Amino acid sequence: SISRLATSSLMDPAYRMGYSWDEKMCRMNRTGTPAADFTFIDTNGKSRTLYGIKADYTLLIFGNPDCHACKELVEDISYLNDIQALMSNGRLKVVDIYIDEDIALWKEKMADYPQDWINGYDPSFTIRTDVLYNVRALPSMYLLDKDKTVLMKDAVQDAVLDYLLNL
Repeated sequence: SISRLATSSLMDPAYRMGYSWDEKMCRMNRTGTPAADFTFIDTNGKSRTLYGIKADYTLLIFGNPDCHACKELVEDISYLNDIQALMSNGRLKVVDIYIDEDIALWKEKMADYPQDWINGYDPSFTIRTDVLYNVRALPSMYLLDKDKTVLMKDAVQDAVLDYLLNL
């Protein structure tokens, strides 16, 4: 297991550090555990928290408006009528959070995002600097239930959309 590799005296110390980091990332926001809460600023300049979002399901996306895969995800979600219905009846909230530093770029591109999403940015960059979430690539998606328990962690798009389509 990773924890044994991270602590083994037989392992080179440089590798132990890497395995220790991997173990920390695997333990963070695991499926079945409460998601880490954070504060973000929405498109209206209002400070909000993840736990302040009320819905049966929250699709948390860490993205970037210049990311090609992120744009495809926006299009895919926008064209799926069943997912749009979940959003319309309030069962699903899509929360897209920009975690990079170029806030001017984010503000410039906000018109490209659906208005029925909750779009925001991390004003203090704590998601990255404090590593609240393991964002390995963009988009990174987490599916949460009404209590903000992680149902899917850093999941692939097809798995998340299939899950939502079968609700």
